Amino acid sequence: MGARAVHLVGSYPAGSAEEAMLAMLEGAGARLLTLPTGETSRYEFYIQPIIEGLAAQGVLEVKRAGSWESSRERTVYQVPRGTELTGDAMELGYRAEAEEALPIYRRLRAERDLTGLPLQIGMPTDFTLAFIAMGVAGIRSHRDAFRAAAARDIAAIRESAGEEVIVQLEATAEMVLTAKSAPLHRGLDSILGIGKGIAAAAEAAPAGTRFGVHLCVGSMNNRSRVTMRDARPLVELANSVARRWPSDRPLEYIHGPFAAGDVPPSTDPRFYTPLADLDLPSGTRFIAGFVHESPSLEEQSTTLLMIEEALGRRLDGIASACGLGRRPREIADAMVARAAALADVT
Repeated sequence: MGARAVHLVGSYPAGSAEEAMLAMLEGAGARLLTLPTGETSRYEFYIQPIIEGLAAQGVLEVKRAGSWESSRERTVYQVPRGTELTGDAMELGYRAEAEEALPIYRRLRAERDLTGLPLQIGMPTDFTLAFIAMGVAGIRSHRDAFRAAAARDIAAIRESAGEEVIVQLEATAEMVLTAKSAPLHRGLDSILGIGKGIAAAAEAAPAGTRFGVHLCVGSMNNRSRVTMRDARPLVELANSVARRWPSDRPLEYIHGPFAAGDVPPSTDPRFYTPLADLDLPSGTRFIAGFVHESPSLEEQSTTLLMIEEALGRRLDGIASACGLGRRPREIADAMVARAAALADVT
């Protein structure tokens, strides 16, 4: 059986991209599936700086001020009266992040002789950006503009980096809504086009662009928006995305959460039973996000084998449920080391 990879979702508590990349390489090295940038300009707050940047650009304005203590208490924005929100008007910051990270990544990759290791650029989906920024009204009216802005950045990154980069589409709002609506999530997927929309974000990018998908239940202040009763919503959403995925944009992996912020993964085998129905295309890795700081290594090893028994095969990769940027540095480093240890469990 093939070796399990270590996948790091993206954000990392470090002062610079180089510091973050070095920490990830030191902790997992050749086991890494990708090398994220660390998202160090936004690692603590994830999507908030992107949206606040759009307000600073004048393309959004505050509709209702909030504290950002939780997703429910976030600031809600709107498009200024008399203006139109377009992709050309928005700067999401992904190109600048890639431009900063690429020379560091290339140097570190060469120093460690990790020729096949791609750079990972994380991008919240247009659905998630529109929903967090403006609520349901944003999805209805402005999702296409967010998609166009991201597609423009992806095209520019691909032009400068080619196949060195994997774009990770991060579907937080989609996963949270799917989990909250269970067992009626299939109807919600049909009404809102959730899986179809994630795949459409890839279709808007240049052919040949490499992609991964991160399904996420959120981790603001290390608290998730929802705790799943079992893995069924995750499996259904992953299958929905895979069925609709464009064949000329490689879907290299789907990552799913099995923990939830400060909540460790379930120790009940029945939680993982729906994994038997996971149906991903050949060549698409499945990454299980269950690494957590609370259980012991022995307990996490048992959970790993429980997941693999339900899946019916060895996992392609091991990860935490979300990025590590909302965790103290010592815990983030320990979780990378934990993932690397679990990758070698027999």
